[in-house]
Amino acid sequence: MLKTISTGIERAQAQSESFGIMHENILANLGDIYHSTISTLQPRIMVNGKEEYLAQPNTVNKIRALLLSGIRATLLWRQCGGARWKFLFFRKKLQDEIKFLLSQID
Repeated sequence: MLKTISTGIERAQAQSESFGIMHENILANLGDIYHSTISTLQPRIMVNGKEEYLAQPNTVNKIRALLLSGIRATLLWRQCGGARWKFLFFRKKLQDEIKFLLSQID
């Protein structure tokens, strides 16, 4: 499963160089990675919301891509020595870094 996720993320990264980070194809690729790997694990994550929005493929792909990114970020955080208490003591530093990274996307 980890190999599938890694391969899919590398493919999405290559696509992002051509299409841009937030392109529909990239989100669909990341959503498909989540759907074929992580969503098969138990317990499943249940998303609540209006059916009219959750039935749209673009919205579903965005939600799945966000879920994948959250799980991936948690894994990377743990691999780099992250712990729960570091969120408390390094919150300002994390916020500054997030703002910087968001400014790079715009």
